[in-house]
Amino acid sequence: MTEHQTLEKSVRDKAREWLESGDLKYFIGYDKGKYSSKARPAFIYNAEDAESLVVDPTCASNLTRYVVDEVQYKPGRGEKPDTRPVGIVVKPCDSKTLVELMKENILPRERVKIIGLTCRGIVSQEKLEEVLAELPGWDDAGSEFELDDEKLTVSAGGKKKTVAAAGVLAGKCLVCTHHNPLVADEVFGEPVEDPETDEFGDTRDLEEMSQEERWDYWSAELSRCVRCYACRDACPLCYCEQCVFDKYKPFKWNEFSVKLRENLYYQMVRAMHLAGRCVDCGDCERSCPMGIPIRKINRFLLKRAWDRFKTEPGVNIDDPRMFSSYDVGDPEEEIL
Repeated sequence: MTEHQTLEKSVRDKAREWLESGDLKYFIGYDKGKYSSKARPAFIYNAEDAESLVVDPTCASNLTRYVVDEVQYKPGRGEKPDTRPVGIVVKPCDSKTLVELMKENILPRERVKIIGLTCRGIVSQEKLEEVLAELPGWDDAGSEFELDDEKLTVSAGGKKKTVAAAGVLAGKCLVCTHHNPLVADEVFGEPVEDPETDEFGDTRDLEEMSQEERWDYWSAELSRCVRCYACRDACPLCYCEQCVFDKYKPFKWNEFSVKLRENLYYQMVRAMHLAGRCVDCGDCERSCPMGIPIRKINRFLLKRAWDRFKTEPGVNIDDPRMFSSYDVGDPEEEIL
């Protein structure tokens, strides 16, 4: 039995146990798509359905978005609230989201039961498609994936393809410093050694740009934005019940047109709302249909937060929040 098969069995058994107890409202995990072997979000209500849960390197989605929806749900008139906890399986980056939601008093700890997985990374859907495209007649619906520190092995229908892990890992995984869950009721998987620090090497190109060059870069990238709001809707930390950009009264914050001016304003406001909060789960960029490198904006601000305040979102529930905490020793020099 491979490592991922062992993890998969552990998750299925624990989800089944929790659901059979009756103490769980439902369980959020991953299963296989109907026409694709890549994992998709799954909601399991019956214990026997836990057998469909999967754990593999294509489990990309940050499922905590659905936990936010759950705690914000308002029962209809005459509907009795069901406040039983929901179960969820999380990768380490997703567990950082839960920590941040608890820190911000959005998610009560008792409303969620957490299975945390240790992680060596997930694959980029785009990079994986390129790998599979090299295999004529590949049956994607029957593919199996196995990832270790060195390589990704994809197999189906008697065919097998092995590629270097670094060539298919998602961008966030290449700079990840937390490979073990930060909060969990149950942890499955062998512990993975974490790097000592994030060097933010992926932001160096932005750091070296002048303000004018940076403006030109983002103007070019954001001119492609179609304002579908997929980045906002995928982000579990964009949890306002009514987004400021959906409000019409007392005034509209910006126009619905996709002019560059409006796109820049939208992304600027989102970035500042996430400054000191974003855990770099990458779902904003993964969901963008235009391939805009949105993570770069958040990574740039994450580096600023670390350099100036030595704060890393989602790591410790007792850490002060950057924008709601004040210390007389905080730096006051001009920020460029």
